[in-house]
Amino acid sequence: MRKILTNLWKRFFRRKTIFRNMVTLSLFAAIIPVLVVGIGSYLYSASAVQSEVNQSNVRILNNVSSTIDSTLDRLQNNAIQMLLGSFFSSNLVELKSTNYTGFYSGISRELSALINGNKEASDVAVYVPDEGYLISPIYGGRRIEGMGEREALLKELAVDDQLKWVSGPYPSLPGYNDNGVTLVAKLPLLAKQPIGLMFIRINEDLFKNIMKRFISYKGEQMFILDEKGALVTSMGGSDVPPGLFDRVAQQGSEQRFQFAFKGTEYMVTPITSSLNKWQYINMVPIDQLNAKSNGIKLITLIIVLICLVLGALITLWGTRRVYRPIQNLVAYVKDGQTDEVETDEVGFVHKRWAELSSTANDMQQQLSDQLPLIREIFALQLLQGRFLYYSEDQLASMLRRYNVPADKESIVIVIAFDLQSEGKVRFQENDRELIVFAVKNIASELIQSHGMEGIGINLLNDQVAVWLYRDPLQAEDDESDIKQFAERLRLLVSDYLHLQVTIGLSGKSEQISELPELYEEALLAVRSRIIVGGNQVIAHTSGKSHSDMHYRYPLEIETHFENSLQLGDRDEAVRMMDEFAKSMGAAIQKPELIQMSYYRLLTAAIRTAYMLGLDTAQLFGESNEDPYLHIRNISTTYELNAWFKEQLVEPIVAYVHGKQHQEHEQLIAKVVRYMEENYHFDLSLDQCAQICGLSPQYLSKLFKKKKDLSFIEYLTKVRIEKSIELLRTTDLSVSDVAERVGYQMKNFIRVFKKQMGVTPGQFRGSDEEN
Repeated sequence: MRKILTNLWKRFFRRKTIFRNMVTLSLFAAIIPVLVVGIGSYLYSASAVQSEVNQSNVRILNNVSSTIDSTLDRLQNNAIQMLLGSFFSSNLVELKSTNYTGFYSGISRELSALINGNKEASDVAVYVPDEGYLISPIYGGRRIEGMGEREALLKELAVDDQLKWVSGPYPSLPGYNDNGVTLVAKLPLLAKQPIGLMFIRINEDLFKNIMKRFISYKGEQMFILDEKGALVTSMGGSDVPPGLFDRVAQQGSEQRFQFAFKGTEYMVTPITSSLNKWQYINMVPIDQLNAKSNGIKLITLIIVLICLVLGALITLWGTRRVYRPIQNLVAYVKDGQTDEVETDEVGFVHKRWAELSSTANDMQQQLSDQLPLIREIFALQLLQGRFLYYSEDQLASMLRRYNVPADKESIVIVIAFDLQSEGKVRFQENDRELIVFAVKNIASELIQSHGMEGIGINLLNDQVAVWLYRDPLQAEDDESDIKQFAERLRLLVSDYLHLQVTIGLSGKSEQISELPELYEEALLAVRSRIIVGGNQVIAHTSGKSHSDMHYRYPLEIETHFENSLQLGDRDEAVRMMDEFAKSMGAAIQKPELIQMSYYRLLTAAIRTAYMLGLDTAQLFGESNEDPYLHIRNISTTYELNAWFKEQLVEPIVAYVHGKQHQEHEQLIAKVVRYMEENYHFDLSLDQCAQICGLSPQYLSKLFKKKKDLSFIEYLTKVRIEKSIELLRTTDLSVSDVAERVGYQMKNFIRVFKKQMGVTPGQFRGSDEEN
């Protein structure tokens, strides 16, 4: 038996060197990868499970945060819209003094409408400190009796914040002692002397119901903390684990970390809300995550064992079959020579090596021909941050390969073409590649003529970048050369192609790793042309990054703009346009947001014109031109504002003035006639405003404008003239005269003396003497 095994060994493993090596290498090639793949797949699967859970938790927290934030933001916007409405924008102090019942009934009506439209709010209340009344559509009217609660509410009224969210109980108000959040706003907004406070209460049950839908694991806990670390609400645990808030602050931008609490290891995933800086924290027990990994471990072990057995068998069988063509080829190459396997195989390998060397030389030549293009592609990927994860040695090796110095100061220039007006288009759509090619050539020639070093790069978006690098010592003496170079490049491109060109100029840096940041700076400078204008060199200015800004559409400016158009107030409408343009600075990183915002403002202006009865043909002419398309072809906010003023503000204001003049004359005549017929009654501005269908504030302003006297002054004038007539033509007593002209005796004497300089009795006596 031993002899048979020995012969088999010699026959299959010692007879041919290549065959033996192939079997050995094949076994290693089959076994080692299986082991590596098996162990690696287990580790990767376990890591992937945790990573997937973390990503799932991040998505869950984002959903929870988005749901809660949108609810709070919607409630806040609805509250602002109510507070900017006609009722709360009126003179509440005068309304309260002249129409006490109407004041409180108006507040109750507005609060009922608000809470009916916002089912998430558990209560809406208004507190008036003069009487200490708390008005709520849920609890009705109540008086705050406790001095401590009143003082706390007065302090709240004295703070500078016009509107804020308060988390936790609000003990100053009855019924607000449970956990939740409260929106506190002053009435009216932006008033120097607010008359009260508005409260919108949201119980924590709303937040718990939202979080409950996203709890997936046994023992999982979820917390919502405000920016100071105080607990807003929680699910799965009543108290925040000690040290958790500080640990979240230490971790910074890391999406997950492990945290031990009560002998249990948790995987913690935090996110921060961009609306109110609340912390949303999810804690999942590690053992719950590992439960999935254990099944993967068992399955992986079984698969590895099966693969090892099958691999060994297939290796022995497959190697023999694979070697047969080699055996035949060697026999063919040897051509009946002695059995010297190494010599014949080496000769064969030498022959193939010569062929491969020839092929490699051809490929090297092709590579040399394509090196400028490959160098440009490398520079583009470097600008886009594709090599940020490379080590310094790896990056230095790449730079040496493409002949780019690593120890020089870098500056990035981005060249972009401005939008062309209709009728001035020189190039067609299919000429874009030709334009980019020409700009690259102009930039390369200018770099050489100035003795600079750099690379022209096609950004593949109809823009061209120029990466300049120079000696840091030289840069200190030639600080203004780069801007002059950029301006010269802009003029050359503009003159040669007859196109308006804007160039964005970045800062400078000696670190190659900061090149993507320089590229972003140059792009931001180009994007800012919508604010500062194009056809110029725009240098990046240091300061707060636009990516840190939170853009919110200026709804309050739009509302004010509509009101100004409805009133025909041209100056205020123009001022609102300027304020609207200033607010667009927060969206400079995304010019499409600016365009969409102006689309929305255009819609609001057209809607206002329609409500006023103004035909769009009077705004845009009979050509029926699409105003939205016109906005798309305007490249700066200055031009947009100029177009709005010419096409919308001026025609609407002129129309309103013409329409209002006749209406105002008729309304004032109606009010005067009513005053002269009913002067002996207790007349008020509110009564006359109600008759005319106007707000008291607007009627007061209009009356003053038309009569050069206020409403009270004119009513006093009518009453005094009637009293003089009665004093001269009748024997009525002064008290009877006062009653007939609508005054009490004491007030009549005071007002008469103020107007005539003497009392009624003195006036009658002097008149009789005369």
